Amino acid sequence: MIEIIYLGSFWFFAVLYILVKSIKSNEITLNFGILTKLSQYSTIVKIFPAGIAILFTLSVGHESIYLSLVLSIGLFFCLLGDLGMEKGLIPGLPIFLIAQIILLVTFTGQALEIGIATDSLLLSGIVAVGTAVYILLFLRYLESSDKGLGKFRTPVLIYCVFISLMLTSTVLLWTTSSVAEFGIVVFGALLFVISDSIIAVREFHHDISYREIKVMSTYYTAIFLLSLSPLTILI
Repeated sequence: MIEIIYLGSFWFFAVLYILVKSIKSNEITLNFGILTKLSQYSTIVKIFPAGIAILFTLSVGHESIYLSLVLSIGLFFCLLGDLGMEKGLIPGLPIFLIAQIILLVTFTGQALEIGIATDSLLLSGIVAVGTAVYILLFLRYLESSDKGLGKFRTPVLIYCVFISLMLTSTVLLWTTSSVAEFGIVVFGALLFVISDSIIAVREFHHDISYREIKVMSTYYTAIFLLSLSPLTILI
């Protein structure tokens, strides 16, 4: 029952925010009075999905501290990052960096608790190499524009490293736990990378049409799937 309530409430506010923010930024036009009025409070609406995800994660009551308390702390910093990004990359980027580090600790810690096999390390290593190649090519792409990374070159590099490690840690836990359903959490981590990549392109390379829809739909799906990890791994 709680899963159904979570599903409904999370996506109600997620879709609501995407609509009101898209109206506020003139990406879409809807002649629907209440949505226009709510656009004035888009920042408040924005944090509801992450807040609901935190409550859900804590309510599941997983036996592992990594998939209950630590994960909820990571989601809390995502919520703070949502507020920070309303002000811009500073302070948004540092807050989301902390979130990525905590999520990395969450999934790596759970993998260590279960016991990491050699095959898991090998596959995770391959993923890590793949993400490293992606980072190098992506940063090179961003630098090819007139805007470029500028003073954000080092902060963006550091952030890219840690979000890639977070993605790798989900693969590590997936292969360590041998739970097929955990693949949705890996997909969530991948969507997090995609969402932040869209933001980076928008900030440092070129503008993107319907950017709020693209960024927030992938981001909300990411944290929703990550928050389901306590349901997929039972110890």
